Amino acid sequence: MNGCYNNQMKKKIKSILGLSILEAVISTAIVGIGFVAILSMVNYSVQSIDTSGERTKANYLVSMMAEDVIGHKDSIYGINTNDKISIGIDGTVSIDGVEKPDARKFSDHLAGADFSTRCENRSLDKTGDPGDTPPSEDDKKVKSIYETQHVDAPSNKEEKWMRIFSENRYLKCKGQNDIKRMKVYKICRWPGVCPYQDPSITDDGMYIGRVQININNGKKRKFLYFQTDYKIRK
Repeated sequence: MNGCYNNQMKKKIKSILGLSILEAVISTAIVGIGFVAILSMVNYSVQSIDTSGERTKANYLVSMMAEDVIGHKDSIYGINTNDKISIGIDGTVSIDGVEKPDARKFSDHLAGADFSTRCENRSLDKTGDPGDTPPSEDDKKVKSIYETQHVDAPSNKEEKWMRIFSENRYLKCKGQNDIKRMKVYKICRWPGVCPYQDPSITDDGMYIGRVQININNGKKRKFLYFQTDYKIRK
């Protein structure tokens, strides 16, 4: 009887030990799956926060470009701001009392020459993907966006835009599709005056600006349309 009882107890103990190991393995697997899910959620949350931050910065920079153009709409491209400049109600520009038919205001300049740039992150390889090449010592130096100064406000604004957007400084450069562009459309009903026609605009031109900023290698795009200037017909 004692022998049978001992054998039965040994079998029960073995069964209990086996169940304990199996339970431990299952518990470990469940905990591991939970940790994997949590780590995935954390990684997704970090990426979402980064993307949201880039979108917020893009919104601010788009507004900055619009404010630069509107705030300096009466500035003359390539003309020293210290010169005596007068602009008539019809948009005629005079410098030191002499009328200058070829003088271009900021909106006229942008209507004839679009501003466009791509990020110049040297850590990108030839395909536009992040590479293993570390940045040089010159790239590590933070330079002022106002380092280069011109005699006129429009050129200074374009230089500032180029410094901000062509360098991996404010917006992260993630590929060659991260394009930043400013285009101005001159619209009126006169074919010989404006490249874009609208019969409802009977003056010499309404100027509509279009700002485009691509982020996340072009997967996210931000647009802004705004009126930059208006020229009354004589």
